[in-house]
Amino acid sequence: MLRPALSLSFWAGLVLVTLLGLMPGSSLPQALLFWDKAQHGLAFALLALIGCFAFPRRLTAVLLGLILHGAVIEILQSLLQLGRYGDVYDSLADTLGVLIGYSVYQLSLKR
Repeated sequence: MLRPALSLSFWAGLVLVTLLGLMPGSSLPQALLFWDKAQHGLAFALLALIGCFAFPRRLTAVLLGLILHGAVIEILQSLLQLGRYGDVYDSLADTLGVLIGYSVYQLSLKR
């Protein structure tokens, strides 16, 4: 019963991160204007952690998919007229977040 809730949380979180990533810069909520790299890392760490628990048999797909998704968001930011720009360091922060989320997942399995 927990796995469907985790699956729904993962997909809802992915949609939210995508929408926030593609929202025009002038439309971003003021509460979200703290250190950009921390936002990326935290969002992708949580997505990875939830994704690993929701889809334990598809870990590679979840992790690589999230890393690719973060890169695609950055590419779209640079291509679309959103008042935002793609940043390779944001993509690196996303990747680091995925690795942190996966590490926390692995540590939780050992307990």
